[in-house]
Amino acid sequence: MNDLPDEIKHITEGFIPLGVLLSRLAQKTHNQLLDEIAALAKMPAPAPAVNGNSGHAGASIDDTSHENLAKKTRLLNFVQEKHAEWVKAAVIAKWSRNAQSVSKLIDLVWLLRQQQDKYQNVIHAMASIRFSSTLARLPNPDLRTALQILSTGTAPWMPDFNYILPPPLTAKEQLQWIENLNTLLSIRLNLEDYDTLPYHFQNYTIDSGRVTFKVPGEFEVDLTIADEDLSKQYWFIDFRFDFTPAPSELSETLRMFLERKVNEVLEKEGLSGCYKFLHELVLTHKITEYVRQAFELSRGRWVDTLKVERLNRAMSIQYWVGRYPPEGPKSWIILGVNSGKKGSAFDDPKSTSYLTLRWFRDNKEVKDVEIPLNSTDISTEDLLNRVIGRHVAFILRSIYSKLKSNGRFTKREAGLALDIQEDDPTQSSLRMQLGHAYYLTVGISSTTGMFAMKPQSLMTWKGEQRLNWQSKDPIQDGLACLEGVRCHYVVDEINRRGRSTGWVVCKGPVKLDTVKEALGLRETGQLMWLKRRGWTDQWYIMVSLSMSGDKWFLLEVSSQPNGEARITSSAKLPLSSYVPNLEDKFFTNLTIFTAAMISHIIDLRTLHKRQIKHVTRDEINYSLPANMKVPSVFIRLSDILRQPQSDKSHKRAANWAHDFVEIMFRGIRNPATRPQILDRDGTVTNGTKGAGESTEPPKESLYAFLDARLKVSDPARFGLLKGHVERDVAFSRNLGIFALRLEAKVGSTVLDTLAHRLQAIDKLADCVDAIRRSDRDIHCEEITLTKVVVTYTDRKKSDGETTAQPNSNRWTATLELSPDRIKLSFERGNPQLRALDFFRALINSDLRCEKLPFYLSSTLPIHRALDSVEDAWADLAMNDRGRVEVFAAHLDWFNIHYTLPGLNRNPHALRRLTLQIRLRGRREDVEWELTREEPGPVKKPNDEFKQALDKVYNAEGKAWRSLVDSASSKTDHRVGDLIRAVDEAIRRLAMQSPTVLKPQPKGQALKSQAQAVYHKQMASGRPRPQPQTGQVVVLDD
Repeated sequence: MNDLPDEIKHITEGFIPLGVLLSRLAQKTHNQLLDEIAALAKMPAPAPAVNGNSGHAGASIDDTSHENLAKKTRLLNFVQEKHAEWVKAAVIAKWSRNAQSVSKLIDLVWLLRQQQDKYQNVIHAMASIRFSSTLARLPNPDLRTALQILSTGTAPWMPDFNYILPPPLTAKEQLQWIENLNTLLSIRLNLEDYDTLPYHFQNYTIDSGRVTFKVPGEFEVDLTIADEDLSKQYWFIDFRFDFTPAPSELSETLRMFLERKVNEVLEKEGLSGCYKFLHELVLTHKITEYVRQAFELSRGRWVDTLKVERLNRAMSIQYWVGRYPPEGPKSWIILGVNSGKKGSAFDDPKSTSYLTLRWFRDNKEVKDVEIPLNSTDISTEDLLNRVIGRHVAFILRSIYSKLKSNGRFTKREAGLALDIQEDDPTQSSLRMQLGHAYYLTVGISSTTGMFAMKPQSLMTWKGEQRLNWQSKDPIQDGLACLEGVRCHYVVDEINRRGRSTGWVVCKGPVKLDTVKEALGLRETGQLMWLKRRGWTDQWYIMVSLSMSGDKWFLLEVSSQPNGEARITSSAKLPLSSYVPNLEDKFFTNLTIFTAAMISHIIDLRTLHKRQIKHVTRDEINYSLPANMKVPSVFIRLSDILRQPQSDKSHKRAANWAHDFVEIMFRGIRNPATRPQILDRDGTVTNGTKGAGESTEPPKESLYAFLDARLKVSDPARFGLLKGHVERDVAFSRNLGIFALRLEAKVGSTVLDTLAHRLQAIDKLADCVDAIRRSDRDIHCEEITLTKVVVTYTDRKKSDGETTAQPNSNRWTATLELSPDRIKLSFERGNPQLRALDFFRALINSDLRCEKLPFYLSSTLPIHRALDSVEDAWADLAMNDRGRVEVFAAHLDWFNIHYTLPGLNRNPHALRRLTLQIRLRGRREDVEWELTREEPGPVKKPNDEFKQALDKVYNAEGKAWRSLVDSASSKTDHRVGDLIRAVDEAIRRLAMQSPTVLKPQPKGQALKSQAQAVYHKQMASGRPRPQPQTGQVVVLDD
């Protein structure tokens, strides 16, 4: 059709596809055929068929009964009607083959009719101008009459009626006439019509010759009389409306109508008829005014929301037209006139007709709500606001009552307020608390009936959409919708604010049924799972958001062999019953408290697994928030010090402290604050990287701090400790308390760390206590939990205090306190190195450090003397004049073996001497005893060695005491003098030995030489030389 000129418009409006037309016609024919069949089945059957008598064989085949003919007639009419329709359809189908030509014909016909209409319109417009110009034509002027009147003042041909004008009244006569009229009206109303005066005309005033009856809220009417006869009627003078909006003055047409009708009523029915007529007129006018304003509203601010219908003497206004779909509930009001008549036979004179309002809310009439009508101010909008205000109040009150019955509001865990303004629905609102300082305000638009939520956000917009477009009953769905908005807000706040503090929302690892069964929850609501960065994989926070109250749980989830997860432990977080303030402080406190609870649960579980008795007690913990408490754990010190790998049930008693250790949570540390250590190549590590480990960054972990405190029985025993023993161990002298700061990953126990620390303190306590109680000159130079550095001499403490020894005479020993054992080390050049293994065996035995100060100090002069002996025999051994061998059998037992050459240096005739230095108890004291102990049956043979020893034992001015065949000395430097004196005597015998050199066995020579050099270099701290293979030492005289 694109070949048409521009003047011809292609018509497509109203076209229906042929296929749609035929399908609709077929459907219509089928449906009507079914209806006809059903109707024919319901028609009465002929009488013979009803009775079951089919007639004899010779009867007529055609049934001419009335019923049969009616059925046939109806069926024939139906067929003819449908046949006509399908013939039309066939004609249309035939014409459809030339659809393009027919369409062009339609366009041409439309163009011709349009042109014809234009011609007709022009003709009608010209005729209208012709007819309207008739009134504009002026008649020809009567110049003759005008000239006569203007010149003479009269015109003889003008008619004259000869009226006699009454004399004009003076002002006094007019006033007197009005007063007489007022008097007549007063007499008539008070004496004649007092019993027939209508009840609503009781309020009247008489003035200016008229009586004014006032009906408040309706009208004012002025009446008067025209005769002194009291039986004559009143006459209408003026009428005014007593409400707004209303015309201030009556139009001439209305005035003439009222004057005629009121005078007729006054003549027939008197004042009562006048009241009824004007009263009904005013009611009708008020309804008309309501209708007028309603239509203005429907075309203005309330467009597409009102449906106004004018009835006979009433009106109907349906509001919130677009609120629900067409098949949904409707709400409307009907404003009409009630006659005011009651069912009783007695008529109340006060009763009269009045405007009445009927309210239908959601297709049901509301009869228990009184809606006042303002009789003096006619406002359809105010009327609608009063009705809609009560409708809004009903919806909000219903939602409020459903919310109020839930646990969150009955327990005052959240705020809920209802503000109702029945005359102003825009001010009615429902206020529900979502967060700590965040409230949701729900209102309903008075014009559209749509829900509106403030403040505006994505979640409130979704709530509005759900209530406005997806809900069929907002009262029933309002509870779930508002709870959904609250849950959405809480989830969004936790996700948004918690992310910055390390909390992340994760997928629930456990099924809902498992959660209900494990926690015993009747109402779960919406579940939210949280996890803190740094936690182990099995710990979660679950938040149950429901109307009964929000609950926070700390859950431990473990996987089963079948792949399903179950809750192994749970604890409800004692959060405040009020809505929490979801700020950084809340999540920080939540991190601290959950870390404390996890550590507490893990520690209790470990104690139960290890069968360690414990007691929990609620103590004030200032490290936790005020509303959160984690009890302290009290454990026996003896149970902790018990070695777990030992099979013995014996518990070691720690008499240096009370037998209870208190463990209290103190805080957490983020991984970012973990100390970093620089490697030699400059890379940063955390100090825990081992050889061959991956260089990938470790998984982020959260660390918990716990304090362990134990009170010592005697603080004076630890007088040598000063404040902080280590970075994480402190001791208070005034309180006598050890405080240990323990650190462990959240999710792991601190008991192993605590056991190691307490074992170290136990060892430290033994060491310090032993040093404190020792009478030897030994002092602590440095004390930590893992290392104790002491200096000592060979004197007793009293001597050491009175006589200060130089620093060069004080030796240093270091005790390294590890969890497994104690390691003792000496400085380079210490003469006691030969007995280092015995010292270490001593301090790792049951005696611990109890005897260590005594042996360090008392054996020092012996070892110093033994070093000097070895140094003195070094040259003699090189010259093969003898050798000495020193053996430390124990800390209190030393053997010295002398080997001197025999006559002519016969290797088979060597002279041997064995001396023992042992610690002996004597008279409640101990002394070193030096005696000769030879192998064999003869322990002390009488030979040259005995003579040499006797001379030493019985020497004059000696510092030792002779015991006939031995000598004893105090445990100080005098024992060294004794050893040196004996050695000097033996060396004299070696100097007197034969000097003839004879070859020695190669192995024996190398062994003697290497042994002497080894002892000498160990004493001086120099490295031991290694003899070369095949080396031969030749000794000269």
